[in-house]
Amino acid sequence: MRKLFITSVLLIALLGVAQAQNFDNILRDIEVNNASLRAQKSLGKAQRLNLRAGNMPDGPEAEYMHSWDRNSSATASELNITQGFDFPTAYIARRKAVLAQEEQLGHELNTFRQDILLEAKLLCIDIIALRQEYHLLEMRTANTRRMASALQKAMDKGEISTLEKNRGDIELANMQNQLGLKKIELESALERLQNLNGGKPVVLTDTLFSLPEEILPFEVMKQEYECRAPQLLSIMAEKKSAEAGLKASRSSALPGITVGYHHEINGEEKLNGIIVGISLPLWKSRREIKQAKVQIEYADARLESERVDRLSTLKELYGRYNTLKTTFEELVRIDLEQEPALHHITEAYHAGILNETDFLSEVNALYEVKGQRIAIERDLHKVVAQINALNL
Repeated sequence: MRKLFITSVLLIALLGVAQAQNFDNILRDIEVNNASLRAQKSLGKAQRLNLRAGNMPDGPEAEYMHSWDRNSSATASELNITQGFDFPTAYIARRKAVLAQEEQLGHELNTFRQDILLEAKLLCIDIIALRQEYHLLEMRTANTRRMASALQKAMDKGEISTLEKNRGDIELANMQNQLGLKKIELESALERLQNLNGGKPVVLTDTLFSLPEEILPFEVMKQEYECRAPQLLSIMAEKKSAEAGLKASRSSALPGITVGYHHEINGEEKLNGIIVGISLPLWKSRREIKQAKVQIEYADARLESERVDRLSTLKELYGRYNTLKTTFEELVRIDLEQEPALHHITEAYHAGILNETDFLSEVNALYEVKGQRIAIERDLHKVVAQINALNL
């Protein structure tokens, strides 16, 4: 039993040596297979087609009129075919508005894509940490089971009381419960990752973390977010669309033109002619201009709010990164320094100074350090992933 205790502790001390795989292949698969992302892309295509259709002239109109006199056989017929056009500058202005709206749709899709891939990457990080935690719990459970067995034998010999033996059984039941719950948590995370991949299996076998990714200095990353963050770019495109919409509304205030063909039959007389008309959108254009101005004000307010929120979030992430990095480095140092302590605990156990219960208690303290290190390392990787989300 002593050898098993010692072997378990030494296995824990070896954690954190290997490198974890790159998640790029997994994220590429998810980008292709994710059902929500595919649906969003299809929706974007439909919205683009709808925007372009909105800048086309209305279809031609045909009108037929037939008149007769009840008191005679005289009849008259008219056929009018007309086509309406807005003032030419209106189409140019609306085209610019459509391009800005299409740009906005593209940034919205990029935002949605980035959120999906970031969720997947954070899940990958959680899965690696959960596997490490599960491995620790497996060893702790195995050690506790051997301790409970040793206590049972000691009670049978009359060396300890039933109460002390029951404490070992309770500790074993607690460890088995923690192990079972951790297994469920790990399986749930794997299932969520597979769901993000459209239900297709994901190959992620790693149990160890690599070194955290590098991050840019705060001021540099701040500028990167200003230039590349799809959330900000989407609102900028929305403002550009509103400004183009204002120009389009002003162009719509110009007269529309209607042209067409006229054919008339009155008895034996047949007449052909043309139709030319204008429309004056006096009231509609005013409402559209007012609406476009309000839309610009709304986009300005949203843009300012998003910038403030992004900066605040980025500051928080960098603050957490610095704290977690310092804590992680300290836990690594403690991890290395606790090896002599393990040696002394083992010697005390061999000398009979520590019994199984005391030895397990001392060893569990080393497990706690490992558990804290896993949790901090996981949080550190997740913060780095959030900071570097622009690179997804």
